[in-house]
Amino acid sequence: MVFREKIDWLTMTVIALAFGWYAIVFPWGLRGVPALAAQGGLLLVVLVAMSLVLTVAAILLALHRPRDANAAADERDREITRQAATRAYYVLIIGASCCFALGYWIGDLAVVLNGLLGSIVAAELVRLASQLHLYRRGY
Repeated sequence: MVFREKIDWLTMTVIALAFGWYAIVFPWGLRGVPALAAQGGLLLVVLVAMSLVLTVAAILLALHRPRDANAAADERDREITRQAATRAYYVLIIGASCCFALGYWIGDLAVVLNGLLGSIVAAELVRLASQLHLYRRGY
């Protein structure tokens, strides 16, 4: 397994766990300013925790295999990244469009922002899963 693939697995796992926790502990009954305050506080916790875990894990992986970590991206890596980003873009656009329509009907900014956050997270998970699939497929 190449270094980039290990980082993708790590990132996908951390994102799924962090935002899964966010979805579980978010007080979904709140509306308006209290919901926005809760959202900001929880996002700060999630982002700090994700940054720490991913940074420490990436450093440990890089120390374990420094030659792989410093290797430049070749044509295969760039093509895998391009294809995965294309797939994720469609998920993001569809999710964002649905969130704006939902916001039009509901009118609560916190719901729209959480929907957009969910769209971004889903798109990133699709991108990472696509990259892993393409690496495993041997593209």
